[in-house]
Amino acid sequence: MTAGLPGTGIGGMFYLMSALATPLREAYLRVRGRRSRGWGVVATQTAIAGAILAGVWATGWLLSLALSASRSVIPALATVHPGNLLPAVALLFSVGTLAAVLLGVEVLRLWIRRRPGRETSIKRYQGRRAVAAGERRRRIVLLLLGAVVTAHARPAAAQGGNLTTGHLGRADSAFTAGDTRAAAQEYAAVLAADPWNSHATYRLAQLHRHDPRLALRLFRRYVALEPSDPWGYMALAEMLARAGRYSAALRCYDDALRLAPDERDAVVGRARTLARARRAGAAIAVYEGWLTAHPTDAEVRRELAAARVAAAPAIMPLVGGSRDSDGNATLRLGGVAELEASGPTRLGVRATREQIRDGVTAIGLDELTLRAAARPRGTLQIDLEGGATRVDAVGSAGAPLIPTGQLRARWRDPMGGPAIDLRARRNVIDASPLLVTNRVVRTEIGAIVELPVAGGLKLRGIGRTAALSSSLDVNHRTTFAGVAAVAVTPILEVSGQIHEIRYSRPSSAGYFAPRLVQIAQAGSYIELETARSIVLAFDLGAGVQRVAQQRAAVGPWRRALRLYSLIAVPLAPGRELRFELDADDSGVATESAKTAVATDSATTAQWRYVSMQVSLRVALP
Repeated sequence: MTAGLPGTGIGGMFYLMSALATPLREAYLRVRGRRSRGWGVVATQTAIAGAILAGVWATGWLLSLALSASRSVIPALATVHPGNLLPAVALLFSVGTLAAVLLGVEVLRLWIRRRPGRETSIKRYQGRRAVAAGERRRRIVLLLLGAVVTAHARPAAAQGGNLTTGHLGRADSAFTAGDTRAAAQEYAAVLAADPWNSHATYRLAQLHRHDPRLALRLFRRYVALEPSDPWGYMALAEMLARAGRYSAALRCYDDALRLAPDERDAVVGRARTLARARRAGAAIAVYEGWLTAHPTDAEVRRELAAARVAAAPAIMPLVGGSRDSDGNATLRLGGVAELEASGPTRLGVRATREQIRDGVTAIGLDELTLRAAARPRGTLQIDLEGGATRVDAVGSAGAPLIPTGQLRARWRDPMGGPAIDLRARRNVIDASPLLVTNRVVRTEIGAIVELPVAGGLKLRGIGRTAALSSSLDVNHRTTFAGVAAVAVTPILEVSGQIHEIRYSRPSSAGYFAPRLVQIAQAGSYIELETARSIVLAFDLGAGVQRVAQQRAAVGPWRRALRLYSLIAVPLAPGRELRFELDADDSGVATESAKTAVATDSATTAQWRYVSMQVSLRVALP
């Protein structure tokens, strides 16, 4: 028998099997028209058997609660070697005992069996003996098979439980000690033996937060195993929000709040997700509702202030300029005004005045554009600008008004998969007075497609086509590039890049238009944030290039260098100072896979330039 579990010994099992078979026997006797003891006895015996089974189940349930409660106090027991002889011995004793009981019952039944009446014929009596003997033999065989299965199943289940308990104890110890690798291996071993172990499922999901696909699958599994645990929904919501799936994350937070309406982590997590989804108005309402009931929560008060600053209207004065190797210089003054944004769309207006000089000639232009930035989904971001540029009058010619604008749509798979960046723009090329005087306008469309290959390796394909129209001619430029990038660390990416640029014809409008430009560069992109929330980003490239003039052979290789940097310094809540620097020494102002800078301003193959811009964003109260 099994100690501690009533009703699981050989006698108890024989009684349970016999009692549970009484309804079938009673039904058989009624169908055959034979005498029986009635359904009262059957109901009594069946109720007793059900009560015994309920007691066995209740005992196991109480033991599981006791083991769960003592797991943190008593270390896990050592596991039993799978080669133990106890199961075989228990099997032999169980089968032998049951066979002896059945044999004794049958012998006693034959001994006290009533003799048949005189009217019963010898032939009929012998036939009944044969049938009864066959039924007894079949019943004995079935009971022996049941005993074999039961004797094997109970030791196997016990050994499986011991193995699971051992792995789970070691996993919890490693998790507490901070040994994530060992903990992950042990929790995986627990799930291999017991796929329904919710504790191991939750812990393994926590250890795989760096792998969004696996973590989401495990958290979903935990929610299915423990649908009444609000913390499972909160953990799943946090992972969905990190993946940019804000709508699904908000639904999980709603499920958690239905189970625990006053749980702080669920309320604050929902507000943070709304803020990340740029639904500032809804986030502010959630923060304010929590502070109404908990006015001393300092952390929530700080987050509420940050959400109000992000949603508040803002102004951003800016100043910038550039200088190239031909002596051309520009100076730009202007600013941006942004309206209050309570939802995922933010509107604004941008106005600038620019002066271009070459030491002899000067010309100016004014630009006014309306701006909209929207994030309809967590994985999709859209930026749109539209307006016009007015060029100063030259001589007797009037001041033309040129429509300008740009559209950019970025989508990224939330699980770290592919990404697509689509761009279209129309703008005046303003690097020199000659270009502005000749009304050189670039109309361009392009795309960047990124595909992860393995590990941190990503492949990017770049394609663009542009029409360069002026008062003198119309030209076309095509650009193709391939980039292989590897994320060395979370803040550093190194890459190898190949660019090819072609112009359809030469131009006299004031820009360099060779037949072919080929560039090979090694690049690196660094982006980090300091403890004071200062953001530093650098995009560097160094390599070689060669140029083929129109109707000429390809020239020799020469150096090709580029640099783009961004520094953002928060001065106070709602105030941020930004500095941008862009430099190129390639003769054609190559396009970076990160910054996509292309000016079409070069005049020779040895042309170089540098540009800077400083801006200050101030949120209005």
